[in-house]
Amino acid sequence: MKKYILVLISFFTCTLVASGQQDSSEVKKGNFTASLVYQSLAHFMGRTDSLSSSVFLPVIGLQAKSGLYIQGAAIFINNTSLHNQLSGGSIEAGLRFKDTKEFGGNIYVSRFLYKESSSLVQSAIQYQTGINTSFKNNVANININGDLKFSNNTDIGLTGGLDHLFIIPLNIARKQVLAINPVANAYFGTQRFITNYTDKIQRDIFGVPVGSATPTNTKKSTSTFNLLALEYNVNLVLVLGKFNISISPSYISPQNLVSQNGEYGKDRFYFSTSVGIRL
Repeated sequence: MKKYILVLISFFTCTLVASGQQDSSEVKKGNFTASLVYQSLAHFMGRTDSLSSSVFLPVIGLQAKSGLYIQGAAIFINNTSLHNQLSGGSIEAGLRFKDTKEFGGNIYVSRFLYKESSSLVQSAIQYQTGINTSFKNNVANININGDLKFSNNTDIGLTGGLDHLFIIPLNIARKQVLAINPVANAYFGTQRFITNYTDKIQRDIFGVPVGSATPTNTKKSTSTFNLLALEYNVNLVLVLGKFNISISPSYISPQNLVSQNGEYGKDRFYFSTSVGIRL
């Protein structure tokens, strides 16, 4: 397996559509959610390991009627070398804002726990905090998300996107609906990479060169803020009372890859699917 040193810090986590559609009555009462999520490509802004691993995530969450919530997930990796191996997990706590016809969102803090042997490209990240906002209208919701990621450095991420939610009632009495949500996102973030170059140092006495030049290796660290990836997906969620089933076909296009520093990725189709329950 190709090993990576994380030189790009900007975190992409797939949307856990397994939680289904949440109506206002459920928010007022609070709820418990549990879901099983499978993603056919484990990626980080389109960056992957050389084996194109898939990922399986059991997820549980608890939300109070105030909007405060906590959720946790375990991360299992599968590829030709690893078979559903536990690679790490995450815990997130936050506050979901009161949802209105014009605005929705949340603030959060996440803690990531990865095994030392983890091959996940994002495994250098220890903490992340951020805010997600959605400005709603009848044409296309405007989504703006910002975050800070903490590892050996502190890095900035920014996401801009558009989506439009279509809800098709199937059986109102039994709370059965089909939700279709096409989404387009652009991901921006910090890239960090190291440039190696050789200088030749010439000794001199009173400006007169003495002896031969001595080569010296120098490393220069560089940080830039770039477009990291473009993504398009369609979230399909079938809600059957307390249960939900989802599938989300997606297309990810990594941008500004730093191949000389070990980044690997290419334009890819992948999908996420899940089953869940809300109580």
